[in-house]
Amino acid sequence: MSARGEGKDGLFRVGVDAGGTKVRAVLARRLGGELQILGKGTAGSANPRQVGLAQAHAELRAAIEAAFGAAGIAPAPERCLVHIGSAGLATTEDVIAFESFEHPYARLEAQSDATLALAAYFAGHPGVLLIVGTGCIALARGLDGKLYRRMGWGFPLEVGGGAWLGLEALRLALGDLEGHRHTELARRLKAELESPRGVMEWIRGKSSGDYARFARWVFEVEDDRCRGLLEQWSGIAHRLVAELRVESGALQVGVWGGLREQLLGRLALVGYVEPKREPLEQALILADELAADVA
Repeated sequence: MSARGEGKDGLFRVGVDAGGTKVRAVLARRLGGELQILGKGTAGSANPRQVGLAQAHAELRAAIEAAFGAAGIAPAPERCLVHIGSAGLATTEDVIAFESFEHPYARLEAQSDATLALAAYFAGHPGVLLIVGTGCIALARGLDGKLYRRMGWGFPLEVGGGAWLGLEALRLALGDLEGHRHTELARRLKAELESPRGVMEWIRGKSSGDYARFARWVFEVEDDRCRGLLEQWSGIAHRLVAELRVESGALQVGVWGGLREQLLGRLALVGYVEPKREPLEQALILADELAADVA
């Protein structure tokens, strides 16, 4: 291991944000009282509910090793303090299982990607956060300090995320294709999967991320049914935020996730504020705090 990558305590800090489709890691060291960013890396999904614990940890390590590579430093996982916010860690049992899985790190701390994003967005202060990416979840940190939530049940149970929009687009397109209706949705589906039988074969073993890639059809196709889906989507978002504002007492509202800009372009939210931090930055701060227990 190259000595130039170490801080005074000889430990690297690694913050990780792992959504439904990919994991991002940032590698840093503490030097002169400041955190110095060394490199960043990415890998595939680290959602244990989708890929299993072993593969989730393999993707986590791949992202961390990629960050070391970007920094020009030989990987040294045993010198890493890692904090990860990952999709698929919906319960306390999920977190315990993830942290308890055999790993090479000096310390590993985990939480859901949603709670990480909530803490980052409002810098720990009360607020309601709607996260719309592959999935959909609304979280709030109340004035009483408690955590409140809606949705986040996972695909296909939840509505409001890219996977749900993609599935609805597929259903519309499939009906058009089967009914010999020459619509833009049918044309796109035929170009992708050729026939209803092709769709039936394609769905085997597909994840939420696979369905989410069809969500763009809803935004791109000029079709009354697509416009209706978008109105329904906006209504879901408005309801989730309104319910949590009342329940939590929080006044600030935020939106995060891969479909953030599309939603904000359609919906005016009372109390909306811009994010204070990004989840990856928050994860790195929390990784740095682990040094107090190790050094």
